[in-house]
Amino acid sequence: MNKKDLEVFQANSFIESRQNYTVQEKRLLSTIISFIKPADTKFVEYQFSIKEWADLTGKTKENFYQIADSVTDGLMSKLVKIGRIGKDGKKAFKKFHVMSTADYDAGMLSLEISKDMNDIFIQLKDTKNYTHYELVEFVTLTSVHAQRIYEIVKQYQHSKQRKRTIEIAKLKIMLDIENKYKEFKEFRKYVLNIALTQITERTNLRYKWRGIKNGRSYHKIEFYEIHIAGKESPTKLQEKVLLDNYIGQEIYHQEFNTYLTIKDIIANSDNTYSVIDKFDGAQYDYLNIQTLQECIAKATIQKGLI
Repeated sequence: MNKKDLEVFQANSFIESRQNYTVQEKRLLSTIISFIKPADTKFVEYQFSIKEWADLTGKTKENFYQIADSVTDGLMSKLVKIGRIGKDGKKAFKKFHVMSTADYDAGMLSLEISKDMNDIFIQLKDTKNYTHYELVEFVTLTSVHAQRIYEIVKQYQHSKQRKRTIEIAKLKIMLDIENKYKEFKEFRKYVLNIALTQITERTNLRYKWRGIKNGRSYHKIEFYEIHIAGKESPTKLQEKVLLDNYIGQEIYHQEFNTYLTIKDIIANSDNTYSVIDKFDGAQYDYLNIQTLQECIAKATIQKGLI
């Protein structure tokens, strides 16, 4: 099992479904899926060493029989429910099991995927309808909520907006916790913040989140600035383009009542901006980007009046 080459491809309808797998069940399921290629036309029997899988997922116990037994029990006993709009235009659903058989013998685990999963794991042609990620990254997550939010957010890393807004009630259903964390502060602490911390520390997926209120209560979560580590978020890219366009322009500085020509603009970590003067190299600070733009506009107007 060359874990570096394994990628998980799955339909977004599956990611959006309610799932109540444990961390180890989800890891095993993702491992199975990683053996399936999107262009495959049918499932085969997937076989691998349970010791290799345990090493991959951090399970170093020697009782591999017990691991295989308990995890496959969980996977085979749980239903998948995919919601959709029916032929009559009303809500409809389809329920099925992911796995049809599991066979463990002499340290080798053999698994067969249910044929009902055809539309979920194979013949995935439209990239807008499926998501993929690296298995070696996913199995580092030790929180089931981090696993699910990773998949949910991952869907939008290549979208133009790089963001996704979802009702809290719907998100809780997807996470199978609609009857837990009634207080938003608990949901934030035990689900959203833990997921963000783990995903940031253990994977290359990056995002931010914020709660959106309806009156006095939070009713939606927005995941935004979704991007891959090492690649700037769209917001930062847009800001860089904007600031680069100001190079060479004149700007007014109120504190010193002076005009200068912009050589460079530095975006500071505290969201202030520093302008380097083209002629004497002096640095002038601005409180925020709005102030920066207003002072550039003032200099432009003043220049036009001279």
